[in-house]
Amino acid sequence: MVRCQRVLGAAVALAAAGLGLVAVAGPAHAASLRVSPTANLSPGGQSVTVSGSGFDPARNNGFGVYVVFGPRRSGFHRDANAFASAFWVHRNGGGGGQVKMTAAGAFSLSLSVKARFTDGNGRSVNCATTSCYVMAFAAHGVSDRSQDVFVPISFRGSGSGSGSGGGSGGGSAGGGTGGAAGPGSGGAAGASGSAPSSSAAGTATTAPGAGGPPGAAPAGSATPLAVEPFRETAAGPPARSPWPFWAAVGAVVIAAAAVRAYTRRLRRR
Repeated sequence: MVRCQRVLGAAVALAAAGLGLVAVAGPAHAASLRVSPTANLSPGGQSVTVSGSGFDPARNNGFGVYVVFGPRRSGFHRDANAFASAFWVHRNGGGGGQVKMTAAGAFSLSLSVKARFTDGNGRSVNCATTSCYVMAFAAHGVSDRSQDVFVPISFRGSGSGSGSGGGSGGGSAGGGTGGAAGPGSGGAAGASGSAPSSSAAGTATTAPGAGGPPGAAPAGSATPLAVEPFRETAAGPPARSPWPFWAAVGAVVIAAAAVRAYTRRLRRR
């Protein structure tokens, strides 16, 4: 009887260990951006280095994210024309206006920023009076906000701080920290459901001015929508492997079979 209790105790411990595998399986992705520099930038324009980590390359059908510079207006993720520069970052990225995201969800790129520009809607943007950011968000207008990251950018003479250090931001709630941003906020932008335009060269370019028709992309540019049509997808947590669950189930079954066999042997004696 004592031996039976010992075997039963071992079986319970084995099952608990198996269930523990389920509890600790696969941490969720935690998207973050690191931008350098973020403050005291040249108002006439310059490039900043953007490094991303913790993004999910498989999320939303593998669409990836847009990395852009501009104001954070209402419906920003649906307005293709609201930004001064943009890149499409995804696991198959490469070529004009695209950057490859690694299997670990990391990437690096150089993004053009400037204090004043005219967006694709013909609207003048002044980042000295309107808060502007380097932003990452789910591509193709997808409503998933878990990939949102915002890092504020400020320029010389904007009265929003000094220095040239880097900044970073992260989190699925769309929060971020970094260099100080200019005061004020932008108005609501129209939603177009299309993707930000980007140049065919290796660096992003300024959005078209008011001289062209609203929504027009720069000549020779490629947009993400030309490669992959928009598809709305569910924004659930990243898929995880079911193997820990089945390992736990297998451990319980094996332990139960061992106890049953041992009990039968005791009864035959």
